[in-house]
Parts: sequence; structure tokens; C-alpha cells
Amino acid sequence: MILHLLKISLYEKVFLLGNMALLIIICFIFCSFLKNKALRFVTSVILSAFSVLQLTSLFIVRTYIGYSFIIHFNKRDIDGMMDLFTFQIFLIVFLITVLTYVFYKSRMLLAAFNSKIKKPKLLRAATSLIIILALFTMSLPKGVINSSYTLIKSLQVDNKGFTKNLEALNMSDYVKPENLKVSSSKKNIIIIALESFEKGYLSDKFEDLTPFLRSLKTNQDWTYLDLNQNEGSKWTSGSLYTSITGFPAYFGTYHNKIFQNSYHSNITGITHILDKENYSKTYLSANAKVSGTNDMLYALKIDQIIDKTELKEKIQDKDLFDKAKDIVDKNTSNNKAFALFIATLSTHFPNGIYDNRFEDIIAPQNSNLEYMVAATDNMLKSFLTHLQTTGALENTTVYIFPDHLKMGSDTIFDDTGERGLFIFTNAPKNNIETYKTQVLYQIDLPKIIMDGAQIKHNATFLTDYVTGNKNEFIKDNITALTALNISGFSRAIVQPFLIPKKSEKFSSYKKDTLRFIAHAGGIIDKHTYTNSLEALNSSYNKGFRLFELDIIKTSDGKYVAAHYWDEWKEKTKYKGDVPTTKDEFLKYKIHEKYTPLDMDAINKWFTKHKDAILITDKVNEPNAFSELFIDKNRLMMELFTLEAVKEGIAANIKSAMPSQRVIFNLKGNKIKKLKALNITDIAMSRLKLAENLELFKALKENNIKVFAYNINEMIDRDENYVVKYEMDYFYGIYADHWEFKD
Repeated sequence: MILHLLKISLYEKVFLLGNMALLIIICFIFCSFLKNKALRFVTSVILSAFSVLQLTSLFIVRTYIGYSFIIHFNKRDIDGMMDLFTFQIFLIVFLITVLTYVFYKSRMLLAAFNSKIKKPKLLRAATSLIIILALFTMSLPKGVINSSYTLIKSLQVDNKGFTKNLEALNMSDYVKPENLKVSSSKKNIIIIALESFEKGYLSDKFEDLTPFLRSLKTNQDWTYLDLNQNEGSKWTSGSLYTSITGFPAYFGTYHNKIFQNSYHSNITGITHILDKENYSKTYLSANAKVSGTNDMLYALKIDQIIDKTELKEKIQDKDLFDKAKDIVDKNTSNNKAFALFIATLSTHFPNGIYDNRFEDIIAPQNSNLEYMVAATDNMLKSFLTHLQTTGALENTTVYIFPDHLKMGSDTIFDDTGERGLFIFTNAPKNNIETYKTQVLYQIDLPKIIMDGAQIKHNATFLTDYVTGNKNEFIKDNITALTALNISGFSRAIVQPFLIPKKSEKFSSYKKDTLRFIAHAGGIIDKHTYTNSLEALNSSYNKGFRLFELDIIKTSDGKYVAAHYWDEWKEKTKYKGDVPTTKDEFLKYKIHEKYTPLDMDAINKWFTKHKDAILITDKVNEPNAFSELFIDKNRLMMELFTLEAVKEGIAANIKSAMPSQRVIFNLKGNKIKKLKALNITDIAMSRLKLAENLELFKALKENNIKVFAYNINEMIDRDENYVVKYEMDYFYGIYADHWEFKD
């Protein structure tokens, strides 16, 4: 980690590493004062973890633990990035173990050292001096203590109203979304945020990797602008928030959880401006759940989010751009004004996300990261060429910029000049000419995007109120900006839990076979998610008549039953690449004994069991799938976009079930819109019950059946608990196991 610090001055490097050494010394001395072994051990573990996390932050984001580090320090994000940081995680665990041992032994080590010192008073004086000097040094700018103070400032804010917070920043004339006045020529907008793709990649050093992007610099139809990274926008979700709203993404202790229950925004974003002109707004990324991005986008009025939930588990940027082409073609043919936000991932640190599909196009490079830089350049060329060829580019303004600087080691940028970001756009030059002479930061992006797309509006952004250095303004006003962001979103009052009350209908619920869906075929020999023939047979024999199967596609385009490809590999011990072909899929038993299912096997089983109903998950292609299933009258499909729901209805399947995402994305009166579509069944997480109690009651009152999932997510929240205490709010549940007998 330390060897890959950063390209900074020698003084700063010595200062940062010196702070790290002083922190370890202070922790070592503190532990040596603890006589109780148990207390010393616990303290050693805590302080070693704290020290190693500080070192990790120094490696990743070039500072000690700050807001950009904290916002990603959650189980969901860590799980999502495990594959990228396997070695680093092992190293972190190793360092914590070593430091824990050293800190725990500190008392014995110092005692042994003291026994050899003839002047103990001098040693105590020296120790006291070291502690004082260490605390002073760590309190200097960029030191450990100073960084912690800055973090605390960004987490603790006064609970004032939005108007008061505007006044504190001298922004009293800020225009809220409801007061917007907008007019435009309905020019389409495409925004492509490139993961960690800073301007060093456009230098002569990497001319072989980025020939297309470099060519845009001299293309008369395109404009290049230098862009600086600002505080509060140094991570992907932060950069996205800034590019939409123009504010740095500080939300105190709420982090991005602030968006989970937000129903109204006082913060004006370009999405609100576009909404006034009835643009369709789509966000496309590999995983929109990272850092709560999906909640943030819905709060900011994005209409549709497309990620691995709809596409597939191992989605990569090539798949995103292929999907983007389809979205553009569809909107262009419908003559519908649209805004498409694309977030890439291929060039993520530390070494990119390798895609072997470019091996015939791109020669081997010095690293996987450089290979994927070249691949990204190729994908951009292919995408923009498609827009040009189809004529879509003529009425579309495109913006290409990095989301933030590359994290971790930046030795790759040696001899590439000053680090920074950039913007490429094909916007009319007279609309953005003024920006060429300005020092631009990420907070300027919303103005640039709107001006380039020729959208007239009365909105103001933070940058309009800042004179002088914009980044310094953010640093000086972190607390005020955090307070403004937090007060800018109205949130529903969330009931943290429901007081358990046994249902009077428990006895009748538990015997009703049409209220229980055998989840992924149901449990078999204590194994869940097998989606196997044996699971179907076992569940049928128990009394189940509704059967859910996860449907995914093989590499040759065939439907098969499996939860996720990576999970299937683990369950079958398959060693090759996924997705595999259908024939290869059928060769492998799940857990070495359960029979896999393709469409032939699924149809055969449901032909034999004529009272069984199939419920699908994962697949979002109702037309294609229903044509292959044996009986549309026994087919229910959970679907993940409103378009797919409408397609399912038109396909005359038994039930097109909107997913939770579709429900929460419906604007206005959700019940009225569901009834207008003749929706009879939906799928919702039981974890959303407490905070959406009135919605669940309204669904039941209007005879819309809710089938709840996320059963067994907690150790004491199994099927029996949900049926006994929560079934009055649901119609049915996705169950791994259930006994219908008394």
C-alpha cells in the first residue's frame, strides 16, 4: 500500500507517512498502559483496525479517513467490490492481525525495554514529548486528527430548514423545482461518465490506447474542456449527484440513505429541468445499488434505471453500450425527447474489469487496466459511430467526462502532466464558448449540460453564487452545504418496526396453497436456490402449487433456471467462463446431485403437473419467454420495467407482476395507475412494510395481491413469523419451506 502512495511532493509524502507512523506509536503507547489483558486485547483489535483503515484510506483516496471513504464503508458496497479487491482485503486482514499482536504485546515489550534503561525518568519525559509532538503533528492540515475534525464537520449539522440553509450560503433567490420555468428545442442528451478515466489517458504517453478520444480534440464538431475535481465529488455516486444538482455530495451521517424515504426534493437538478419538458430519463450502469445510487436517482426524478437486475449478473460496459444503442434507437423512432445517463465501470481501480471480447481488436497491454482503457476508447467509438450512422447524433448533445480521478496508485500517470478531468461535447460551440476561459469544476457540469443542449431555464446552481476558488469555497462551507443537502429532501416518517400481533386468520392462511410460492423451486435437503427438478417435486409433494424459478440466458440465448451465473458456478463447481451454453449447463448437477432445468424440462414438468403455476424472476422478456412456455394461463412473471409489464399484459399471460422498483417509480397515485393497467399481483419486499404501511393497506383494499419476498433475511423472520404476524398486509409470500398440514 505504502509503495503505491501517490504522485505528490516529497514533503507531503513524508508528512502523510510520518502521521501514519505517529498514529501507530500513539496506539502502541496507549495499549501499554492497560494492565487488564482482556481490555488490552479488545483495545488492540479496535486500534489496529482503525490504523489499518486509515492506511487503506490513504492508499485509496489519498487522504486519511474522510467522507468519500465513509460513504462506501458499508456491507452492500464492500460485497459488491469483493472481486476487485481480493488481494487488498487479504492484506488488510493480515495487517490488522499483526498490529493487534504488536499492540497487545506493547506492555511486555516496553517493560523489557525499560529494564535496560538506567534513567527511567528521562524515558518518561521522552515518551511525554513524543506524545505531545505526535498530537501536534497529526493536528496540522491533512494530518490524522485534522482529517477527523473535517470529517466530523461534514457529519454534524444543525437541523435548520431549507430556506434558512440557503440564506446561510447567500442563496436566497435559489429556484426550487416547483418554480422552474423551462423551454427547449427538445434536443436529446446523452451523458457518459467514464470510471476513473482522467485526462492523463489522453496524453501522448497513451496515444495508442485512446486514438478515438484524442481525435475528438481536433474534430471541428467537438469541443474539449479541462475540468477539475472538487471536494464532495471524488467518488462515483458523489460525482453523479454533483453532475445533476451542482452541489457536492455531503449528507452527514445519513450518507446516501437520505434518499431511501425521500418523496420531494427542494434541490433543483437538471433532471427536474428536463422533467418540465417531458424528457424520458434513463440511467444505465452495471449496478445501481452501489452507494444507494438507485435511491438517489429516483429521488431526483430519473424515470428508469437499468442495471444487472434487468440485464444480467456479470454485465460489463460492452453490454451497457449495446443496450444504450437499443434505447437510443427506440426513442429516436418514437420521436421522444430523451436523456440517457451512462456510467461505465471497465477502468475501475486497481486494475480494471477485464473483458476478453476485445482480444481480437486490442493487442495485449502492460496491464489489464491499460487494456480496458483501450477497450473503453473502442466502445465509445462504436457507440458514437452508431449515433452518426443512424442519424441520432444530429439531434443529440453528447457529454463525455470522467466521474473522478483514479484512486489508489497513480504512477501510471507519470510523464502525463498535471492530473485532472475533462469534458468532450458536440454541443454548438457558441453555446459553450464562454466556458473555455473559465476554471471549471465538477459543480459547473449542470450549467454546461443545460447550456450545451440549448435548454433555457431560470434555475440557478451553486457555482452561480461562488466567486473565487470554488474548491476552497466548498472546503470552507462543508457544514453549511451538508445542512443544505440534508434539508433539501423531504422524507417520510418511517416507522422502524411493526409491533408483532398474531393474525386472527393465521389458521386459514397457513393452509391456503395459493398464498405460498415455492421460492426458486423451494428448499431441498436444506439447500435453497437450486432451481432444480428435485426441488419442484419436493415442493409439489408438500402441497405447493405456485412455483418460482429464476430464469437467465445462456451464451447461446437459451433460457435456463438458475439464480445467478456466479452462484451457479459455485453450486456446480464449474471451472469455465459464464454464461455457458445450454448444452454445457445441462451437463452439471447442482450440488453434484440435483437436475438442472432448461425450457424443455420446465415445460415437461408443468405439462405433467397441470395444477401448477409458474412464477418467473430475473427474466424481463415476457413476449419471448411466454411464447416458449407451455401454457400462458399458468404463467406469472415478475417484471422490472413498466414497459415490460405492459408487454406482459399484451402477451396475455396470467399475471404481469410489477416489481417493487416499478411500483416505487410510479408517479402520482400508484393505486390508480395499477388499476388502470388491470394489475392483479405485485412482488414487494417484506422489509418495506414498516415504512410503507399505508401503501400496503391500499393495495389490499383494492384487491391487488402482494407477494412478499426477503423471507428468512433475518434469523427470527422465517415463514412462520411472517404468516403469523405480517400476512394481514400481504396476500402471499415467497417461501423456501412450508408445511400445509396442521
